[in-house]
Amino acid sequence: MKVSARRAAGKWCGLVLLANPLLLSPALAVNVLIQHNDLARTGANTLETILTPANVNSTNFGKLFTDSVDAQVYAQPLYVENLNIAGGTHNVVFVCTESNSVYAFDADTAGVTYWHDSLGAPYTPPTCTDLVPVVGITGTPVFDLSSGTLYVDTKLAAGPAHELHALDIATGNEKFGGPVTIAASNFSASLQHQRPGLLLLNGVVYLCFGSHCDEGSYHGFILGYNATNLSLVDSFNVTPTGSEGAIWSGGMAPAVDTNGNIYVMTGNGTFDGINNFSMSFVKLNGSLSVQDYATPANWQSLSGSDLDLGSGGPVLVPPHYVVGIGKDGEMYLADINNMGHVGNFTQVFQAGVTGDTIGKSPVYWQGPNLQYLFALHANNPTKAFEFTGTNIITTPLGTASFSQNDRCGGISLSANGTTNGILWEIGSDSNLRAYDAVNFPKVLWSGSVGTYVKMTCPTIANGKVYVGTSSTLGVWGLTNYLYMQTGVPNPVLNWAAGTLLQATNLTGPWFTNAAVSPYMVQPTNAEMFYRLLLGSGQ
Repeated sequence: MKVSARRAAGKWCGLVLLANPLLLSPALAVNVLIQHNDLARTGANTLETILTPANVNSTNFGKLFTDSVDAQVYAQPLYVENLNIAGGTHNVVFVCTESNSVYAFDADTAGVTYWHDSLGAPYTPPTCTDLVPVVGITGTPVFDLSSGTLYVDTKLAAGPAHELHALDIATGNEKFGGPVTIAASNFSASLQHQRPGLLLLNGVVYLCFGSHCDEGSYHGFILGYNATNLSLVDSFNVTPTGSEGAIWSGGMAPAVDTNGNIYVMTGNGTFDGINNFSMSFVKLNGSLSVQDYATPANWQSLSGSDLDLGSGGPVLVPPHYVVGIGKDGEMYLADINNMGHVGNFTQVFQAGVTGDTIGKSPVYWQGPNLQYLFALHANNPTKAFEFTGTNIITTPLGTASFSQNDRCGGISLSANGTTNGILWEIGSDSNLRAYDAVNFPKVLWSGSVGTYVKMTCPTIANGKVYVGTSSTLGVWGLTNYLYMQTGVPNPVLNWAAGTLLQATNLTGPWFTNAAVSPYMVQPTNAEMFYRLLLGSGQ
């Protein structure tokens, strides 16, 4: 329930001001605007100042609330802080579903939907049962905050067709003359599946495509659309004189290096290293011309056995390497300055047993003393490896006790720079787990998410963890903190940055105290967030 700043301020008689900025400084919030947080696709939010290995436990951490959605959530939830929306300033989480719905939910309050778009009836594959019952929005969208735009692909029953939408993030209204129908030479909308996250780079929105269940004569594609007029500007067909070569990557988006080169991993199909680049790490420039590639020496046998290299996606690690995992459980490391073409990887080793999916990994993090690579792979437990800067130590630093099935979940990491690392895992047993990243596989906390969706990963932002499931958005956080939105300037308190408010005797209709939720108050002109610890002010 929303209340005015004046009415909320009228109840501050029960609050004690502790004006010591060392007690609790305002958290540095963070936007999550793209799949797995950054263009390197590390999967790490290193600006998380609230959640730590010390407070994520069964006493302090748990589910805060859920919001209902109309279908499965395969796309990663995305997060925008302090967005001007609905006449105020709010933190907003954006959720997309396979029914072609886009929701803009309040990120901190249950049951508040700022807008909801239904973007057309979704497609029902006639025979493929890999994604059921319908296919709509699968790839994670991408934001352009400078223009206030969300770009998203939908698959429609009519046609069938793929459409690219540019939505105003404050209203959900279509922009730039959208939507536009996606089309290119040898592109068949009925066969193509848009699984990877979208990429926005230098004014171009890139979409990658594979297929539904390897059916029909399809090709892997990357298509680039002008971000301001939605016209097709670039196209890359993985197998123009062959077939297949899907770019699906378990939902991972293309990675981008500091020079603007784009990296993808491709699936089984035709390879010749000239025109056709299946079963490869492929490096392209912004115009989608191949600059380099790396292909396993045994690509032909892998392809014939449906052991796609491109079941996972690429992750860039410093100073100049790309790493990825294939269905066969091999981890591949290549030097992006000289990728080696066929059979000349910097390193290849068996990181796990064969499995069909990779699950949004590896995840990379520079910890306090070591560089970590966390690998989640179907039919395997999650593992932590050390990356030295030139190679991967093949003996794991740690191995989790839980082993995923063949439709594994996904992983993400939160940390405050090089400290307080937490690896978050969604398991195929429908549990969310928090591991101490440095002391992996120490489990800090675990709990059910409901019915999970395969290869999905959590989003961590501003002290909360967001998980999409088959029918909900679940939100987890610290249950003994008061998350309070406050007007700025506050006409009564006008506190300085760093003030901690100790809560005592909070009453009134605008406060809630659900069994697993923090107290909350939300003045309508909210602009800043302060965390208030209930109890002794520790």
